[in-house]
Amino acid sequence: MVLVLEKRMGKLGDEPSFLIMRDKMQNKWDFPIFQIVGYKKSGKTTVMQEIIRYFSSMGLQVGTLKHHGHGGEPEQVKETDSYKHLKSGAAISSVKGKNQFQITVNHATAELDELIQFYTLLPLDILLIEGYKRAEYPKIVLIRNKEDLQLLGNLSNIIAVGARDTALIKSLNYFTFQLEELNNFLPGLMEYITVKLEVFEKGTRK
Repeated sequence: MVLVLEKRMGKLGDEPSFLIMRDKMQNKWDFPIFQIVGYKKSGKTTVMQEIIRYFSSMGLQVGTLKHHGHGGEPEQVKETDSYKHLKSGAAISSVKGKNQFQITVNHATAELDELIQFYTLLPLDILLIEGYKRAEYPKIVLIRNKEDLQLLGNLSNIIAVGARDTALIKSLNYFTFQLEELNNFLPGLMEYITVKLEVFEKGTRK
């Protein structure tokens, strides 16, 4: 699967594309970061769920971050004690249960890198981000229709493009996949991130 990825994406330049992308995927964090982007109803959350399931089943500790891009605030469980703390003016509030630790921060101006900084406190192998189209981390772009194709000219570090209708993407100079066949794409993506980046092996930090 990865060999196909390299061959098809090799059209983008003379240097083997996986080397180009590997260099671009280097970042200042302790773990690789990968994005899933696209407009509303393009399948982002579905793709995220499948990638999370697959990577977790292979032993990777996966962190996720979703951009709430529809205005307003993310949903919270109201009338809980932690919610009351926030409404009273707390800058940060958290609650610890038996197996979960939830944290909410009142910080309207937090930039993406500031948010990622929180994740460095945890033993993660990879961080998956849903949204933040304009960020420069490597990404999969999901396409709904012909109009969405303009995204490909506006975004950076595109690794692959997915769509429900393969007719929309079959002639693109990117690795492409149909959303209904996502499971066939996941082993190649897993190998690309873990082997080509030479960062992790079987979920264990080197």
